[in-house]
Amino acid sequence: MDGMAAVTILLGGSIGVLQGALGAGGAILTIPALVHVLGVPLEVATVTSLVVTLANAATGSFHAWRARRVLPRTGLMLGAIGVVGAFAGAWLHRGIDDAIVLALFSVVMLGAAATMARGRSAIDTLETTDGRGPAQLGRLTAVGSVVGLMTGFFGVGGGFLLVPALVTTLGVPMRMAPGTSMLAIALNSAWGLLAHLEGARVDPSIAILFGTAGVTGVTVGGRLAGHVGDDRLRQAFAVLVATLAVFTFVRDIPALMALVTGQR
Repeated sequence: MDGMAAVTILLGGSIGVLQGALGAGGAILTIPALVHVLGVPLEVATVTSLVVTLANAATGSFHAWRARRVLPRTGLMLGAIGVVGAFAGAWLHRGIDDAIVLALFSVVMLGAAATMARGRSAIDTLETTDGRGPAQLGRLTAVGSVVGLMTGFFGVGGGFLLVPALVTTLGVPMRMAPGTSMLAIALNSAWGLLAHLEGARVDPSIAILFGTAGVTGVTVGGRLAGHVGDDRLRQAFAVLVATLAVFTFVRDIPALMALVTGQR
């Protein structure tokens, strides 16, 4: 095994563990890892990330369902609602410079981290109703549409937005949020892949290595999540996303400056 393959497996497994434990962090970690560590072009990284995230999320949601840590109706509704937004986001992505996409990505991640750091809202009814009722349906529609749009535009599964929304907007306990998020992510990733099929480019070797290691990591992360308290999971998620947002933006500054000065 060469060094690059070993790094790919290590990254994929580590990201899988985090996604399994937090219900997020799959694509938002995979895209920077592919672009900044493995040197994959953003266009290829976007679609490759969706392939990997789909495999990870499907595996993670299955394990969460077996452990009864998922709200199936809520997850399926969020994923189904996101289909229109995913296609709209993919359409908006076309023609926009990669530097701008990554900068916007950083800003959205910081917002998600801040939301989680502030804590949950007083709403705590969705665990028992699981998406039933007009009030919950309205919130689910709004959240699903926005996350679907982000999925298509950024090429992510949407977990970094879904988990804060599930906890703070929809009132889902943190112990149920990762599994519910991954169920919706699996569907959102599928929509994102369909939206990017025209001219899609995937790096098959990286997708296989990353995906295989990621699926294993998700299984391990899901087991770890059952032994960690809600507050610790929430704070860990906020710190992870905020750190990645700053890193991505700093790495993107030279490209932004070149764009502003007309050098690209």
